[in-house]
Amino acid sequence: MLQADRPSPGPFLERVRGRITGADPGLVRLRMAARVTLTIIFVGLTLAALHGVLTLSVASFSAGLTLAFQNAVAIKDRTLAARARTRLFCALAGLGTLGFASVLGNRPWLIDGLFLAVTFLAVYARKWGVRWNAVGMFAFMACFIGAYFRPALADLPSVALALCLSGLVAHAVREYLLPDRPAFDFAQTLRAVEERIGSMVSRTRAGKRAGWPPEARREAIAAEQAVKNAIAVAEGLLPDDAEGAARNTLASKLAIKLFDLHLATETTLAAALEEREGDADSRARLASALDRLAKSRLDLRGMAGGLSATELEGPALALPKAMGPAHAWHSEPAFRLALQVTLACALAMAGGLWVSEQRWFWAVLTAFLVFVNTQSRGDAVLRSVDRAIGTAAGIVVGMVVATLLHGSFVASVGLIVACIFAAFYLVQISYGALTFFMTVGLSLVYGLLGSFSPDLLLLRLKETLVGALAGTIVSFFVFPQRTETISRRAVDHFLGELDRLLEVFSENRRGNASAWKVLAVTRALDRRHLDIVAAVRPLESGWISAPRRRLVRLGLLRLAALAYWGHRLASTAAEAGAPERPADAPDPLDETIAQCRADIAALRSGVGHFFRQTGSVNLSPSDALTDRRDPAAQDATLALHALRHILRQALAEPDGGGKGPTGGGSKSRAVER
Repeated sequence: MLQADRPSPGPFLERVRGRITGADPGLVRLRMAARVTLTIIFVGLTLAALHGVLTLSVASFSAGLTLAFQNAVAIKDRTLAARARTRLFCALAGLGTLGFASVLGNRPWLIDGLFLAVTFLAVYARKWGVRWNAVGMFAFMACFIGAYFRPALADLPSVALALCLSGLVAHAVREYLLPDRPAFDFAQTLRAVEERIGSMVSRTRAGKRAGWPPEARREAIAAEQAVKNAIAVAEGLLPDDAEGAARNTLASKLAIKLFDLHLATETTLAAALEEREGDADSRARLASALDRLAKSRLDLRGMAGGLSATELEGPALALPKAMGPAHAWHSEPAFRLALQVTLACALAMAGGLWVSEQRWFWAVLTAFLVFVNTQSRGDAVLRSVDRAIGTAAGIVVGMVVATLLHGSFVASVGLIVACIFAAFYLVQISYGALTFFMTVGLSLVYGLLGSFSPDLLLLRLKETLVGALAGTIVSFFVFPQRTETISRRAVDHFLGELDRLLEVFSENRRGNASAWKVLAVTRALDRRHLDIVAAVRPLESGWISAPRRRLVRLGLLRLAALAYWGHRLASTAAEAGAPERPADAPDPLDETIAQCRADIAALRSGVGHFFRQTGSVNLSPSDALTDRRDPAAQDATLALHALRHILRQALAEPDGGGKGPTGGGSKSRAVER
């Protein structure tokens, strides 16, 4: 009887798979972590086997293993041939940098100068795309190894061999052992989308039955956000054809269907939250939304069955460009970032040498990484804090684990591998988690090498704090980018895309723009919305005062509402042709579009603010929703009324005679850092 009560392996494995795909649609993070882990394992084993035949230097082992990480994560070209070329350029850059370090020998001032010069060039190279970003990272890490291990000229052949092996192993893992499978990944992501939609619908129904208590409302909204996140992953697997060059392909049609599903998901939750007991109209809206959601799911499922891998090939990826003016050499984002990172590394080098002449590189590495993928000084501070906390927690756990596993080679190696996997599986979620697991793994490595001691780990923490402090100081005093400035710029770009959407929608009504072009602009609007969320992230942290955090959440809510009603407007593009009317008769829809665009122009000129309290925070276009004089009003009319309603709120004067909670005036500094 006990045996019969056990669940079969099939359902158990299915539940495990469901949990994994639920957290990682498309298994993108799982594949990346597996690639990094297997690359490190195979490179380490290959170098160890070679060491039995050839005597490899410490610098060779270090270069091979360290650059194996870069080979696994930094090469992001879209095609196999492009990735192979990038690996070749990276290997040459790494070997050339190590060669310079070997020639300079024991002249520390020259090596330090080389290190800073390579740092500047490595960061500046980002402006030319993903290939040269990878080459720059290889050069930086190679210079890092050269500055610390000081390889002799006689070591260069074995270093070159280690670099070649690292690239070949990473290439084999990436292309043959764990290759990209675009069609399979897309199918897996759609399966995750389906499962999340099912979860959202069940939570929505449970919330309705319970009368929408706060906890049920939060769960339903979180479930809807999970659906949108999975849809975003699926959209990211499709070619990014912003100009609509491939508008007649199956991939482009799938993009439209995904957009329809996105909108149906939003509409379903909104209708469920707005349904009122005994109100036939609200009940009918919910039923219609559920029908549309079911139809969108079936249409997408049927269309995705014929998708091939070749149709998922698209243009090469480009690095996101830092937002900022480029009219002067000191204002060019690439130059500014390169100079900031170089100065931070120089400051960290000085402080790191003062703490320890042997371990200063930990401080420099921290200062360098503080600026990776940050936009503002608030972002840099958060990254510094994440790294410091992750290091401190990793040291505490590392001390305990390394002590418990002392003398156990197999257990230590197994846990090191597990730490590498966990670090890169979680890196897209938490930079602090990456730092934590890498610190624990490093503690175990020191234990295997016989050099583990609490003092060494505490020294690592000190150097990390020095590097974090150096990065923070430079971010605040050298070409500082305030979070408020970056946030305002992100909002301005978002409004620019919204204005473009209105323009293209108006052209579509006259037959001068296709529905695909409307969709392309809408996808660009969504990307700009994500830019805003990333830009204001420092303003949502716990060290910002509660009133300011409330204003940030209010602003994000308003902008999310604009994105939602922009979706609703775009969804009517195919059916929103201009009605027949006399040539001199005004078109109410055109008039509303013109009013919305005028409001957007006023907001972009500096009048008004999304991130402040006004006399009204209602995000529903109540007048348009309750107006029964035109029962045949289309979704386009409703969406335009809603957009104007929210834009007018941002233009309204704050409470208290024009003075909001953060300073007042039409240019109130509500989001300032």
